[in-house]
Amino acid sequence: MIRIHLERTFKVGPELLWELVVDPDHYRFWTETFSKGSEFKGDWTKGSPIRFVVEDKDGKESGMLSEIAESQWPEFISIRHVGMVMNGVNDYDSPLARGWSPAFENYRFIPKEDGTCIFEVEQDVPEEQAEEFKGNWEKSFDLMAIRLENSGSVGKVITLREKSRNRPEVIWEKLVTPENIMSWNYASDDWHCPNAENNLVIGGEFHYEMAAKDGSESFDFWGTYTEIEAAKRLYFELGDGRKVRINLFEKPYGCLIEERFEAEQLNNLHLQRQGWQNILKNLAR
Repeated sequence: MIRIHLERTFKVGPELLWELVVDPDHYRFWTETFSKGSEFKGDWTKGSPIRFVVEDKDGKESGMLSEIAESQWPEFISIRHVGMVMNGVNDYDSPLARGWSPAFENYRFIPKEDGTCIFEVEQDVPEEQAEEFKGNWEKSFDLMAIRLENSGSVGKVITLREKSRNRPEVIWEKLVTPENIMSWNYASDDWHCPNAENNLVIGGEFHYEMAAKDGSESFDFWGTYTEIEAAKRLYFELGDGRKVRINLFEKPYGCLIEERFEAEQLNNLHLQRQGWQNILKNLAR
């Protein structure tokens, strides 16, 4: 193994560049130079397992088994590769897998005074593949620049995905039944959802009481339904006008839950992504 080093300056700050890297919609776009259809399964918080894979038509994954060794928003991400997955089978012990264990892939987001940001990549790769990886990274940098220029959604729409062993019908019942909603609808252990009301019709409203367990804070999280298809999709508009779309996809392992929501201005993008992701994880479980 040798460590390669590349960097490119982009015309955005580190917060938006971070979103470009970790949002699954954008990630799929800029990583296609490495593997078309590539995606990640997991999240980017320190200590989290994460899989960088391509999924075939039968839902079997092939790619890298990894973990997030460090995550310091919006400055630094370190990925530790620990094995491989081939045709859905985890591999930690073959010569090929051991050759990538451990191997690190580090991203630094370095702000500049003019409002731009340097994206710096360090990656451990087999020496004989170093030039190939460098070429792929340069092409990925080009795709990143295109995405930032043309997408219009970077930092405005946040996409989240979670796998669940439950079938879509089970997730749907958890998603729309008030007593079930109260069991998963919280972002941290010191919060809960003590009340939920749901009028599941187009134009109907939902109201969820989001409250700190110590009673120090609470608010009404509410919205109006715009599109409903049982066990497939649930779209709504929040009280502040932001749009949210939840889609359920049946998979051999159970269900993939995909959620897209328009970001708000009060809290930073990282905090919003973390909070909504934690709630989605509760739903998936």
